[in-house]
Amino acid sequence: MLVLILVAGALCGLGVWQIDRGETKQAMLAQRAAASQSAPTPLARELGDDASARAAHGQHYTLTGRVDASHQLLFDNQVFEGRVGYRVWTPVVLEDGRRVLVDRGWVPLGPGGRSQPPDPEAPTGTVAFRGRWRGLPEAGMRLGDGGACEQRGWPRVLNYPTIAQLRCQYDGPVAAGLLLLAEDAPGGFARDWDSQLSRMPPVRHYGYAIQWFAMALAVLAIFVIVNLKRVR
Repeated sequence: MLVLILVAGALCGLGVWQIDRGETKQAMLAQRAAASQSAPTPLARELGDDASARAAHGQHYTLTGRVDASHQLLFDNQVFEGRVGYRVWTPVVLEDGRRVLVDRGWVPLGPGGRSQPPDPEAPTGTVAFRGRWRGLPEAGMRLGDGGACEQRGWPRVLNYPTIAQLRCQYDGPVAAGLLLLAEDAPGGFARDWDSQLSRMPPVRHYGYAIQWFAMALAVLAIFVIVNLKRVR
């Protein structure tokens, strides 16, 4: 009986998680709609601390700084049009020494597979970028240390790193988020930032939540029926 209760609790937890995901995506859509009505503003002045960086989510910005092309990161296990590869995160160094990561899009696995990650081309010198700001992507379930600092050499392959892990990689300040390079901007790779929202809109998350809650109710119904039979 305890197992049934635990299963029902887990199913309810999944339902709550889906509702949270749906609400998050609704907020993202609202932010994007509002941001699309305004001209991009300089990003550097919005990054006073982690809280202000998170508040900038969904807004359109410009970013100018020195590209640190020799210290790029590869965000692992990213799928684009059915193919597995990486998203390329390129650090841009501001005048005060802070780094801002620019997500320049998706690249496929290299000829050597995972044993030989690609080293994507990057612009050099001081470059101006424009795009949309977002928080760091989060894994639905974190397994292991996706951003361990023990790696040597560059580029480094990471899997859903936290901001603390990113700062460890660079041994210095890193802005808490990513600038998604505009799809029509030069210097990037394959990118379709709105595809995830179109594939999984908020209403679908709510639909999944209803399914999880229905399964939890079914498990609880089984629990009640079994116990009633025992009483009789």
